[in-house]
Amino acid sequence: MKLFNWIFFFLFCWAPLFGNQLDQKEIVSRITSNLMCTCGCPHLIGQCGDECGVAPQLISKIEQMMASGQKEDEIYLAFEEEFGASVLAVPKPEGFNLLAWILPFAGLLAGVILIFVVIKKLKPNETPGAVEKKNVQINTRYRALLERELSE
Repeated sequence: MKLFNWIFFFLFCWAPLFGNQLDQKEIVSRITSNLMCTCGCPHLIGQCGDECGVAPQLISKIEQMMASGQKEDEIYLAFEEEFGASVLAVPKPEGFNLLAWILPFAGLLAGVILIFVVIKKLKPNETPGAVEKKNVQINTRYRALLERELSE
C-alpha cells in the first residue's frame, strides 16, 4: 500500500513539473506574439506578412538571443531598450499606462451604476393599493361635486 501512495504522490505532485518544458520554437512563437513589428505596420511580429522584410530579421534575432541563453524576460527588456515601449504589444501596468488597465473596468462599473439609477428613476414609487385609494378619493370628490351641482 505504501508503494501505491508513493506512486500517487509522484504522478500528481511531481509529474506536472517535468511535463511543462517548452521547446525553443514555442518560446519564440510566444515572444513574437507579444512584440509589435517595427516596420511601421500595426501587426505583431509573428503575424506580419511575407512582404515585410523586418519581421524575419526580428525573429532571427530572437532565435539568436534564445540560443545564446537569454531568458524570455531578458529578450523583452532588450527589445524595449532598443525600440522603446511601443514594441510591447501590451503596455506594462505602471505609471501612465496604468490608466489603460484601470479605465475600462472603471467605465464598466460607472455604466452599470448608471443603468441601475435610471431603472430606479423609471420605476413607479407607488404601490398598486395606493393608486386605487387615490382613484377612490378622486371619485368621491367628483361625486360630491356632481351631487352639489344636481341639487341646485
